Amino acid sequence: MKAGIGSAIAIIIAEALGFLYSPSAGIITLLTIQETKKETIKVASKRFISFLMAVAISYILFNGFGYNPLVFGAFILIFVGLSNLFNLKDGISMNAVLMTHFLVEERFDLSMILNEVAILAIGMAIGIIVNLIMPNYKKQIFVKQRMLEDEMRKTISTMAQALKDKVRKIQVDFTCLDELLEELLQKAYEDAGNRLLTDTRYLISYLEMRKHQVEVLKDISQNINEIPVLLKQSIPIALFLESTAESFHELNNAIDLLEDLDELLVHYRQEDLPESRDEFEHRAILFKILKDLEYFLLIKRNFVLDLEKNDIKSYWIG
Repeated sequence: MKAGIGSAIAIIIAEALGFLYSPSAGIITLLTIQETKKETIKVASKRFISFLMAVAISYILFNGFGYNPLVFGAFILIFVGLSNLFNLKDGISMNAVLMTHFLVEERFDLSMILNEVAILAIGMAIGIIVNLIMPNYKKQIFVKQRMLEDEMRKTISTMAQALKDKVRKIQVDFTCLDELLEELLQKAYEDAGNRLLTDTRYLISYLEMRKHQVEVLKDISQNINEIPVLLKQSIPIALFLESTAESFHELNNAIDLLEDLDELLVHYRQEDLPESRDEFEHRAILFKILKDLEYFLLIKRNFVLDLEKNDIKSYWIG
């Protein structure tokens, strides 16, 4: 809809102002519209630089060797080569079309140059203006973010239950978490591209942090499955998992949980040594689970420590 309406407006404006080849303004608008605002402005700036290069090359060739298809072919050869060399490939097709206007008119005077500048300016301006009308994903992301936290909370609770109940052999499914994270990260990057001035580093960093934590939870879940029996040492860890799930929230800095985990580690170090090989192996897995839980919490604590004051003010207080 934006491409169609924008292209039509660009052609109407170019025609109303009396410029030649007004439909080209609509094509330029179509090519200017990108996925995000930042990308649109970046591409538009590259295409303008590409336009200046195309005008310089075509001016030299057309005035030096005449207006014919062979000269235009030479222009394309040089223009495409330099565009690839200077990473201006986005402007090749659009500016090649504009240069055909000089070929058709067989003149390269000031009025034709100004005509092409105007066509380019109208097309890109309308494309940029239209692309400013972008959906704001912030509310949608906020809702999905709460869903992600709820799902992580449920997952941790299920892991606690799996550690306590070895009869039912509870399996933890991470499919929903993975899908939510993938969707949220996609929306977050799109939203970042559509915010020209607002800093969106916090949201993306937050989601990457949660993604890292989910990978740790997968390791913990796998270790839980490797313990076939219920051990008395499993209960405190299961209770700690339940406590982690209950306090799981974006604003939790994990400091209290890390202190509780340290106390739990001290408690296990004071216990008697295992009496059998199987018990030794199972308790070794429990120790690995504890260390993974510590890593899980440290990921969040370090994330909070790295937060800038502006991020805290914008996202934690606002």
